[in-house]
Amino acid sequence: MNILLVYNRTITRQGISRLDLGFWTVYLPLLKLGHSVYFYDTVNPVEKAFSKVVESFKPDLIFCCLTGNSTITPYEPWEQLKLETEKGRTKTFNWFCDDTWRFENFSKQVCFDFHVCSTPEQSRIKDYKEIGYDNIVLGVWHANRDLYPEGLTKNIPVSFCGVPNNDRMNLTETLKRQGINIQYFHGVSYEDMLLYHATSQIGLNFSKNMTDGGESKTQMKARLFEVPAAKTLLLTEYHEGIEEYFEIDKEIVCFTNNVEMVKKTEFLLSKPELVNKIAENGYNRAMKDHESSVRLSNVLEEVMKK
Repeated sequence: MNILLVYNRTITRQGISRLDLGFWTVYLPLLKLGHSVYFYDTVNPVEKAFSKVVESFKPDLIFCCLTGNSTITPYEPWEQLKLETEKGRTKTFNWFCDDTWRFENFSKQVCFDFHVCSTPEQSRIKDYKEIGYDNIVLGVWHANRDLYPEGLTKNIPVSFCGVPNNDRMNLTETLKRQGINIQYFHGVSYEDMLLYHATSQIGLNFSKNMTDGGESKTQMKARLFEVPAAKTLLLTEYHEGIEEYFEIDKEIVCFTNNVEMVKKTEFLLSKPELVNKIAENGYNRAMKDHESSVRLSNVLEEVMKK
């Protein structure tokens, strides 16, 4: 299938531009699945005239992940995509990422610009249907196992990889005050992040989003799948619906507050055999259901049926 991928190829943080998630977990797996893929980079496209790309490449599917933020992604071709959707000659699809907090002010405003959309939140399916948008599918995060280093020693007891905010800093400081050796990595490349996941015994995930006007809500995060794919135990802040993807206490471990987080971290660090067993179970589930090639293959099948 000819797939025109409309996505940001890079992301810039702290003045450093790096290849972003879309390159590693969408573009490369689509190529692996045997598709012909043209990457239209919404940050700095090689050919800026989107209509020319469509006419020359002749895609069967236009696969988008648009932000609506022209400061970050200045070349999102909204008007041209609307026209393609109206023409109906090529199926258009958008992968929404943050529907816990962006549904009201973004997703539900633009979903009708595409033939099909996906949401990472099972609970939002009914919300799309209530506004009359029926072509919604579940598109949950995933992990590209091909990128992970092999055969490394797990010499980091507990780690967290992510952008700092007050909530995350407070949680990691809480663990440190209890004498728990946690390492916090931020501002690192995607490759280095996977290295830290792979060399940790326990990988933490904090699920709260802190960017929607001060009201914090938990949401599906890519770390929920990236950590188990590293054969590392995932200890995560609970988010509604996570039990649909991993069996709690068998494949991952969850906490709901600071006290529970500390107690479970201390307990797990005292039980290395249990940590290894849960990590192995989580890895097997991730490879079966949440590896990038598996997830994308299933989503594409649903999209093309719509």
